[in-house]
Amino acid sequence: MKKYRYRSVDCRPGLDRRDFVRSATGVCAVGSLVLGVPVFGQEKQPPPPETNIGDFMKVPKTKHSLPGPFPGKVVEVKDTACLVNEKFDQATVTKMVERGIRTLTGVDLKKSFRMFFEKNDVVGLKVNPVGPPLINTRPEVVEAVIRWLVDNGIQKKNIVIWDRFDYMLKEAGFTAERFPGIQIEGLQTMDESENGTKWRDASGKHVSEANFDQGVYYFAKGILGKGVQGYKDDEYYLNQHVFAGEYSYY
Repeated sequence: MKKYRYRSVDCRPGLDRRDFVRSATGVCAVGSLVLGVPVFGQEKQPPPPETNIGDFMKVPKTKHSLPGPFPGKVVEVKDTACLVNEKFDQATVTKMVERGIRTLTGVDLKKSFRMFFEKNDVVGLKVNPVGPPLINTRPEVVEAVIRWLVDNGIQKKNIVIWDRFDYMLKEAGFTAERFPGIQIEGLQTMDESENGTKWRDASGKHVSEANFDQGVYYFAKGILGKGVQGYKDDEYYLNQHVFAGEYSYY
């Protein structure tokens, strides 16, 4: 598989999502807005498509439903001791995570656990593996969260570190060797070689289709994944998104 070299963001109008995410900052986009150059959302928008959001809104909410018990609240934790000689100190990071949990909830770690989880839950830890080692979710932070979960009764086998691309998880340090007993799942494998064919199975379907629950989906009428801006062609879109059609699966 081809590995990307991270580079300065292209400041031309029409910047696509992938290039923006690969950059460490959004300076270009902000600068364009300040200069009066339309970048995002300036053109006239078509009417929204018909969707199944109404079905979602009918589902009864529970105490664990979004937006959660602390909507809109953000906690910032700082400690310069977390980074020594370009290496992260696990003990300091763990204390920072624990302080953040206590600050957010106002109670100790055991009581705060019960606000979010039951002991038989399966817990997914959504990480950002893009841009290691500078801007990705640090494995040390994830280890601290796992310690909190395990100390309060969650079994390791019921903890899943996950993101979109399997190879990005590995490059960011999320491996079975680093996290023994924890499930590590990339929902999608992607081939970026010149011929772009290795991601299809013998029947021509994307090899990652089985990773998605096709009984649970978002539907948007008329949105077919064809001619999408920012993608060089429809084949490249399908390579990246597994499905091209009105249904987006979970």
